[in-house]
Amino acid sequence: MKKLKILHYIPGFNTGGIESVFLNWYRHLPSDAVEFELLVRNYSPDSPLLKEYLELGGKLHTLDTPSLNIKSMMAFYRKVNQFFAKHHEYDFLHVHVADDPFVIQTARRRGIKAVGIHAHTTGYNESYKSQGLKGKIRNHNVKDARYHLAITNAAAAWMFPEKNDVQIIHNGIDAAQYAFNAEKREAVRSQLQLDNRYTIMHVGRFSEVKNHLFMLEVFEKVRVQIPSSVLVFVGDGPLYSEIREEITKRNLEKDVLLLGARGDVPELLQAADVFLLPSKFEGLGLSAVESQSAGLPTLVSDQVPSDVAITDLVFFLPLDSLSRWVEVISDYSQVRERKNTYQDIVDAHYEIHQTIKDLIDFYQKII
Repeated sequence: MKKLKILHYIPGFNTGGIESVFLNWYRHLPSDAVEFELLVRNYSPDSPLLKEYLELGGKLHTLDTPSLNIKSMMAFYRKVNQFFAKHHEYDFLHVHVADDPFVIQTARRRGIKAVGIHAHTTGYNESYKSQGLKGKIRNHNVKDARYHLAITNAAAAWMFPEKNDVQIIHNGIDAAQYAFNAEKREAVRSQLQLDNRYTIMHVGRFSEVKNHLFMLEVFEKVRVQIPSSVLVFVGDGPLYSEIREEITKRNLEKDVLLLGARGDVPELLQAADVFLLPSKFEGLGLSAVESQSAGLPTLVSDQVPSDVAITDLVFFLPLDSLSRWVEVISDYSQVRERKNTYQDIVDAHYEIHQTIKDLIDFYQKII
């Protein structure tokens, strides 16, 4: 069977969940079966995920368009057209966000017959002022794509409500890499000066959907009950500066750590005692799968799909009851033995090697 050449389109390659999923796939690709290349509209050269992709030999194409608006739209169209005029040799175009115009239509016109959209979420930030235009673009893209993929049934139902042939590809992780290790825990806690501190952690992009302000409000009350507690944010994003200012305003600088974008999340999770994901919506919530793999109690909002509950470590909480979050977080401050959840992750098809097999089987079936 011939080696397949797949082009992935991710509009902005920074430190988000889609980028993490793509990089995890790339790390574990069997080189004899498939080749990945990456096309982006814009990227952050400081992204540790992009740096690793390039260090691993990944090929990057860029359309060099930081933002899309009425003024930049025609220039973006010309760049898309120029790219696919030169590069139409791919067996499949795998599009990871449906909001960008021209990409799918131009690729098909230039000869790439197999094009698919992958649903990674169940909603968009309410702050999108151009949601009406984005919605129209999304609907056109969904219609023009030949294949439809999603990370969960909930994501499939949200983005493709009229499709009944959606391929579910779970967000797999290298579960063995996250497995709890007491020595790593002590080393990381010492490095971050977390000794004897009850450590609450969140890993995610600083965006409205992740609800960082809510976590600060919860933490303020937890800190009253447990003075030794500390909140650790891992990630970067558009709201980073705003949240940093809020931390200063609330006099929480000594008790809230901002670690920024990191490439050592498996090690950082070892240092935590409890994990938070109070998202306003999620396609899945991959960070919650990672936290379970590390044996962490994982508290998620009731807006996160039930699919994320791979183990009995997940606890769903309502966003309209701040006191309930405080109560449960405080309860988990009691020392508990970290459990090994590796087999749970494997059985649920969230282990990366199974995910890769599912993905390649899909490509080979349709091409």
